[in-house]
Amino acid sequence: MTTKTDGETRTILRNLAIIVLLFYSIQYIFCMIMAASISGGLWKYSSYRNHSNHEDGWIRDRYSAGLLPFWHFDFGFGQGDLALTAWLTMAISQLFLIAFIYFIVKSTKHAWDYSVTISFIHFVLTCITTRAFPTSWPWWVTIIIATIIVSVVSELLCYFLHDLRDISTE
Repeated sequence: MTTKTDGETRTILRNLAIIVLLFYSIQYIFCMIMAASISGGLWKYSSYRNHSNHEDGWIRDRYSAGLLPFWHFDFGFGQGDLALTAWLTMAISQLFLIAFIYFIVKSTKHAWDYSVTISFIHFVLTCITTRAFPTSWPWWVTIIIATIIVSVVSELLCYFLHDLRDISTE
């Protein structure tokens, strides 16, 4: 009888699927909560198409509330409620990713791999859902810094709270 290890492909794919589902669940939940609580709610953003500052109608026509977690055209501080909601959603979901990696993966050597993989999946899904390559520098700075922070913190958590617990001092 064989035992399951962290390095088996089936285990890695199962963990990755669970983390991706949790990551996007958290992202959509926080997105909807923040969008509903920021001055006017989700219905306010439906008028984004008609009242956007973008001269390019191409960007205005692409917006829908379901794309908010992937939104990268207006992103960050000082660009309005939509941009702030998109940035906060990404930041909060990346913080939750640390906990997901710690509780699901429980492996120091795989923590950075899951972090980078989730960020890459988010990048690919962002390109697919918005049908555009992210060109906003705040989006890139946020995703790169968040990936580095999630990688380092989840690795340290797994090492100090999981791996060192397994070492017997006797």
